[in-house]
Amino acid sequence: MVSIYMSKINLNIEQNTIEKMLQIITDENRERFYKFRFKEDSLRTLYGEIIVRYVLTTQFAIKNEEIKILRTSYGKPFIENVPLHYNISHSGEWVACAFASREVGIDIEMIKDVDMKIAERYFCEYEYDSLLSISDKDRINYFYKLWTLKESYLKWLGTGISTSLNSFGFMICDSQILFSDKERNIVPYFKQYPINNYKLSVCSGTNNFADKVNIVDIEKLF
Repeated sequence: MVSIYMSKINLNIEQNTIEKMLQIITDENRERFYKFRFKEDSLRTLYGEIIVRYVLTTQFAIKNEEIKILRTSYGKPFIENVPLHYNISHSGEWVACAFASREVGIDIEMIKDVDMKIAERYFCEYEYDSLLSISDKDRINYFYKLWTLKESYLKWLGTGISTSLNSFGFMICDSQILFSDKERNIVPYFKQYPINNYKLSVCSGTNNFADKVNIVDIEKLF
C-alpha cells in the first residue's frame, strides 16, 4: 500500500515545541534547519522528518532511536535496514510524505501563476501541444497536473537532475494518466489526490494506492 501523510505548517508554532522536535531529528537536518534564511523553509525540513518518524513509530512499531536516515549517491533519503521507502515534498503551507514497500516519489505544488515558457522548455513536444490546446481557464490546472506527475516520476527514479524532464511524457485523458518513457522502457503507476489550491501526484512501482490522504497535526504530537 502507498500511503500519503500531510501536515500543515504553522509559522506561529511555539518555540518550545520546535526545540522538542529538533531533539529527535538527524544532525544533518538540524543543521539545515538553522541554515535557512526563512522560517517557513526551516519548518518544512523539520516537519518532513517528524512525519517520517511519526509514521515509522506509530504505524510500523519502530523505535525512534532505531531510525537511521541515510542518502543514496543521488541524495535521495532512505531508512537503513527498514523495508520501507519514503519520499517528501513541500509547497506553500503543506508538507507531504509518501510511504510504500517499494520505491516511491511524491510532488506537491501550490497552484499559482506560471510562465508557460517553462512548459515549452521542460515538457516534451506532445505535452506542450496538449497544454496549448486547453482553454485559458483550465490551462494552469493542467500544467500543474503534468508538472507534479513529472516531478514525482523523477523522485521515484531517484536520479536527480541527471534525468531530463522532457525525456518522458504524460497525457491525461478523462482522469486516466498515460505515460511514456522510451529511453528507460519502464512503466510505474501514478495517482493524483485532490487538495484545495494544490496539485499532488505520487509515483510508485505498485498500483496499490491509498484512497485518501492522512492529515497529521504535528503540534499535537509534542
